Amino acid sequence: MWAEQYRPRPRRAPTPKPRRAVKAIRRSTKGDATRRRILDAAMLIVADEGYHAATHQRIAEAAGLVRTAINYHFLDPDSLADALVDHLYRLKAERMLAVIGASSLDDPSASAIEAYWALLQEAPFVAIAELECCARTDAALRARLASAKGRRAPSSGEDPGLHGLSLCLLEGMARGGIQHDGARRLLDLLKRGALAVEAV
Repeated sequence: MWAEQYRPRPRRAPTPKPRRAVKAIRRSTKGDATRRRILDAAMLIVADEGYHAATHQRIAEAAGLVRTAINYHFLDPDSLADALVDHLYRLKAERMLAVIGASSLDDPSASAIEAYWALLQEAPFVAIAELECCARTDAALRARLASAKGRRAPSSGEDPGLHGLSLCLLEGMARGGIQHDGARRLLDLLKRGALAVEAV
C-alpha cells in the first residue's frame, strides 16, 4: 500500500547556476582589461624609450603588474609583439576616424593637416614610427608590420583626405623632430598648397 501511494517526482534537468556565467564574464572582462593595460604600457615604452627597451620585465613595471601576468597573457615575445602591432594600428585607425569626423567642413584640408600633425605627436603614431625604423634592420619585425598593414581594410579610414605627398611630408617632419617655428612655417605652407588645390 505504501508503495502505491509513493510516486517518485520526475527529475528535472539541472539548471546552470547563473553565478558560474557571471564569474566567467567577469574573468574575461578582467583579462581583457589586463591585456589592454599591458599593451598600453608596451606602447608607451616603445614610444618613449624605444623598441628594444620593451622587455617583459620593463612592461610589467610600467603596467604595475608582476612579470608572470605578462607571461600568462602573452606566452612569448612574438605573441606580445604581434598583439602590440595590432593594438597600435587599431588605435591609429580609431584616431584617424575621429579626426575625419571632427575636421572643419569649410576648410577640410587645412584642418586635416593640423589634426594629422597633432596625431603624429601621440603615442600610437610615435610607437609605429619607432617600429618602422627598427624594421629596417629587423626582418621579423618588418614581416610583422607588413602582415598587420595587409590585414587592414583599404577603406578603414586611415586617410584623412590629405594628398599622399602631404602625408609623407608631415610624417617626415614628425620623425625628423622638426618643432616650433620650422614646423609651423612648413604646416602653413602645406595648408596654402591644400587651399590652392581645392580652389582649382
